Amino acid sequence: MKQTFETRKLYFGFPVFFLGYKDDAHGYNISTSSSAYTLGSMMVVAMRTKGNAVTEIKKHGSFTVNIPTEELLTEVEIAGFNSRKDKFALTGLDYTIGETVDAPMVTACPVSIECQVVEFVECGALTNIIARVTRREVEEDLIDEDGTFKSDTFSPISYIGDGAGRYYRNYKDGGVQMGSIIKKSEKMKKVIVS
Repeated sequence: MKQTFETRKLYFGFPVFFLGYKDDAHGYNISTSSSAYTLGSMMVVAMRTKGNAVTEIKKHGSFTVNIPTEELLTEVEIAGFNSRKDKFALTGLDYTIGETVDAPMVTACPVSIECQVVEFVECGALTNIIARVTRREVEEDLIDEDGTFKSDTFSPISYIGDGAGRYYRNYKDGGVQMGSIIKKSEKMKKVIVS
């Protein structure tokens, strides 16, 4: 039986990423976040309105989404708990500048996405940044011989929890291909009918 669950926040599994941006104080910077989704060529991220990332992205109009794996958990926390500091200096992470945007691409992240801002939508103390994806960069070993992304081998970090505690999780099981379950079900129906 379900019950009402009173909590200030509930994260049911969101990707952890480094938000890369041009920073007037430090040249380029990153912030750790887990509030993002992408659909087609649209990327939406959300951050605190008064945070450094939103302030700088409003000035410069572009950013990157860099998706780390569990080997970078220490850097994820350093970049997430040190507001308004030079997080590249603190983490020791290297970066290059995007090809289509003036924002940093974290070298150690196997997936990086360049984004150009389309709109800012404020919602209380948070700002949703709606952007157009201008370029995606993926490590070669995550692309198969047909040029398809190897979803079953990529293991990003997810952020899960509530107001009492939050956790990092990853995808070690390899997953199940979308559509394969219903195909098995349809096969079973044909076997039963026959």
